[in-house]
Amino acid sequence: MLIDALEWLGHSGFRVRVGGSRGPVVYIDPYRAPDGPKADLIVVTHGHYDHFSPQDVERLAHARTLLVAPAVVAERLSGRVLSIAPGESLLPDGLRGVEVSAIAAYNTSKRDGEGRAFHPREAGWLGYELNLRGERLYHSGDTDVIPEMDAVAGCDVALLAVSGTYVMTAAEAAEAARRIAPRLAVPMHWGEHIGTRADAEEFARLAPGEVRIMAPVGRG
Repeated sequence: MLIDALEWLGHSGFRVRVGGSRGPVVYIDPYRAPDGPKADLIVVTHGHYDHFSPQDVERLAHARTLLVAPAVVAERLSGRVLSIAPGESLLPDGLRGVEVSAIAAYNTSKRDGEGRAFHPREAGWLGYELNLRGERLYHSGDTDVIPEMDAVAGCDVALLAVSGTYVMTAAEAAEAARRIAPRLAVPMHWGEHIGTRADAEEFARLAPGEVRIMAPVGRG
């Protein structure tokens, strides 16, 4: 099952071993990631430092690693790089059974002191739906509850930001879970950097359906 192949790296970072120990290794937003197997695919949601860490990307990549990111991030990468925009999908070459779809991610209510959205829609930043050998994984990226989430309704696992301030609060993430109705929801964007376990527990209390609060790899 997909959830059994999923590891939380802390904050919004995840690793998936597709199809077991011999399948491709996928990383999402690795930031201060522990050491692990080299990546076959790395996807980055946007350019904020706690999601796009060039040092982590370099450490986890090898010569054939495919890097997928919005254009403003892709232009800062080297190697096998593909840019992707909201609404686009791609089938990574050499990664049989893996499909990457870009889902919009933006703020509608989270703004700085000058009234500017922390994650503006026009920036083209992303969440992702990854179809991994028939199982669908949604990573929300940094976002509020938005209509574009409807595209991932019924996914197998939804990774939803819950810390508030820059992203959904626990209550808003619970509303996203109602909207998406995943088989399993996992709270993220909490822990050492921003947000607390209390945010994850509040999400678990409010969200419909099954919720799993994960422990970050190597941190207990």
